[in-house]
Amino acid sequence: MGAWGAGPFDNDDALDAVDDLVSVEAIAAEFTAAGVEGDVEATESSRIIAAAECVAAMRGHPHPDLPDELAERVRAFGKPSLELFDRARDNVSAVMARSELGELWAEEGSGDWNREMTGLVARLNKPQAKAGKPKGAKKPFDNPSPCSFCNKPMGEEEMSMFDISLADGMGNSLKQGGWAHIACLNSALHPRHMIQNWQFDDELLDFATKKLRSED
Repeated sequence: MGAWGAGPFDNDDALDAVDDLVSVEAIAAEFTAAGVEGDVEATESSRIIAAAECVAAMRGHPHPDLPDELAERVRAFGKPSLELFDRARDNVSAVMARSELGELWAEEGSGDWNREMTGLVARLNKPQAKAGKPKGAKKPFDNPSPCSFCNKPMGEEEMSMFDISLADGMGNSLKQGGWAHIACLNSALHPRHMIQNWQFDDELLDFATKKLRSED
């Protein structure tokens, strides 16, 4: 029986990809889903996720389970180009929105996989880490409005709220909402409806704008 788990390197397809991700060019070659119509196949999705984890690691934000041999390789690749970074994000977005892998997880309960994907988005949102600067411990931040799903305090960087309208079919509706960690909210949704909270700094926004103009 093959390996099967929610983590980015917990299945056979991703583990096979580890042996192939030997260069920046090999990582880029895995990003084939964005801009292509139709569902992304499960095998392709797993390989895209593994490659995107390499890009996150190249930016200084590796997954804790990044295989040691791959982590050693990635350290030699240096900072990813904006083009590679942008392609990684676009492909992860495609996997989240329309992948066979997401559907497979939906059949057996996708909460853990959704959390993993939300975590990948969060790490790809982080700015490039600066070499030689150790990360200091953050001071605890208490938010008086806990997450509606886990009932734990919201973090300093997660000031997220949601609203839902309850209709009775007779034109009357009641709106209710609350605070929610995006990972907690996403874990309760079907994979295709996960919230993709992508963020753009000025450098990436300028790159994406120029790319769109060149495609017109």
